[in-house]
Amino acid sequence: MHTTTRCLVVAVHTRKELDAALDEAVHLLKPAARAEQVGILVTRLAPGRYEARLDSDVPRGVTLERWETELR
Repeated sequence: MHTTTRCLVVAVHTRKELDAALDEAVHLLKPAARAEQVGILVTRLAPGRYEARLDSDVPRGVTLERWETELR
């Protein structure tokens, strides 16, 4: 059985770490996104905490970013 990662949570302490960590998360998700023909959605959950996930509502080959607006 072959399993793929559909979601990665990124936690950073400084802005300097952020870009590299998000780039790595997107890079890791790209093969699964291509295989499933979906895009990648990156969501800011809280300061220093982000989620990168495969999303069928995002067009294939596209990475979108958003800020979480719901209270948890």
